[in-house]
Amino acid sequence: MSDDLKGAFESAAVELDEGGRAYHVLSIEDIHEIARSSGISPGEASARALEAGFLPLRYRKNVGTTGLDGQAKLLRSRVVVVGAGGIGGNACELLARMGIGSLLLVDPDVFEESNLNRQNFSAEDTLGLPKVEVVRDRLSTINCDVNIEVHRLAAGPENLGGLLAGADAAIDGLDNFYDRVQLQAACREAGVVMVHGAIAGSSLQLMTIFPGDAGLESLVDPGTREEKARGIEVETGNPATTPALVAALQVSEALKVILGLGEPIRGRMFYMDLSDLSAEFFEV
Repeated sequence: MSDDLKGAFESAAVELDEGGRAYHVLSIEDIHEIARSSGISPGEASARALEAGFLPLRYRKNVGTTGLDGQAKLLRSRVVVVGAGGIGGNACELLARMGIGSLLLVDPDVFEESNLNRQNFSAEDTLGLPKVEVVRDRLSTINCDVNIEVHRLAAGPENLGGLLAGADAAIDGLDNFYDRVQLQAACREAGVVMVHGAIAGSSLQLMTIFPGDAGLESLVDPGTREEKARGIEVETGNPATTPALVAALQVSEALKVILGLGEPIRGRMFYMDLSDLSAEFFEV
């Protein structure tokens, strides 16, 4: 780090006591000004500030969990989210607020009226608009530190390798088993950890799959391409609560993978039913 950049951080920072610990904090305005004057992006300015021991105020409520070094690591990380619906959209917002530095989002669809009950970026004035573009524009107003790349296409074996390149984790926001198995295969080939999540009515399931794990392939025959269009949620419904919860759990798993904190749910499936708050683990 240059002396000029470190000096800029020192000049702008103010001291803040947080739980008995003193931090030297920087506001969003400070980060923007330092980024502009230094010719770097706001995300790069925030990452360098953290690496130098300064705390961007926007991450004040993160660092009790992540630490300064961990928050800097998040800003240096890349996560791919496949699917921008109820699960993927919620996951994207949480990842952006946590400060994941690079997000890549893939989805071919536009928002429809049936999305309004659960997809947090759908609104009456976004109906008919591409999901990935709406999510990108909204996330850019939440955290300017995050570099957001979107692809309006269906993820498949022909393109997943390129999309996953350089990723630290991939979030499964898909809606059928066939495509999830394809994503797992691509993640294995790319050496990327996949965080699987799925819902059906009031129930959800979750598993973190490392390259080489049997994962979803150990469960059932994925069947044919013709079977992919109908998931069990067609019959059980998609209320607003389950996709939001499973997305939060998936992001928590991705953070474990990136930061090395906690124990990912690996080699077993977590199942929860919100109707009675029962929860179980199944070995896979």
